[in-house]
Amino acid sequence: MKKIELKSVPAAYGMSTGVRIPRGQTLLQIGTAGTVWRVLTGAFRLERLTGGGQTVVHLALAGDLVGVEALCAEPYACTVTALVDSVATPEPMVGESALSATLAAALLQQQRQSLDMALMRSGTAPVRLGHLLGLLTRAFDLPSGGLDRKALPALKDMAQIIDSTPETVCRELTRARPALARQTPAPAPSAGLGAVMPFAPPG
Repeated sequence: MKKIELKSVPAAYGMSTGVRIPRGQTLLQIGTAGTVWRVLTGAFRLERLTGGGQTVVHLALAGDLVGVEALCAEPYACTVTALVDSVATPEPMVGESALSATLAAALLQQQRQSLDMALMRSGTAPVRLGHLLGLLTRAFDLPSGGLDRKALPALKDMAQIIDSTPETVCRELTRARPALARQTPAPAPSAGLGAVMPFAPPG
């Protein structure tokens, strides 16, 4: 695992310092032991090994916990990798009340994450991609229309999450906002996609 850089970040959840994890870098490795972490900014993908290779189980956004297996003294069940440039911090848990509160938070977030993954795996490619982009907008705490192309994950990562192909993701990005895609010229707009993709106007 590459060395991760300590960076001072704005206070959040009682912490003033977090660990910066660049896009594509692993924070937690499946099968290892450690503590629970909380995402301060950005987004992480949680993956498990299946018969078809690495499968994305769900995404963790700002405010979410990762490595929750540590609450039960178990090794990590998923590999946790930064989907975009992110910051995370170990979750302080002192006393039974703090442990109970963290367990409750982990249960509630799992229900939401399961719904998010279901929405990103059902419907047409534009709808699935639109939901992913909406989650990323929330991960960066941006207003609707504030997501910049350079902040997006790699095409192959977005394709893996929504069960599509990099070519399809690039094509749909091009149709929605030509300046934010990697290929030009843009085809004709796809019906309904602009309504679900929270992009900033090209500038």
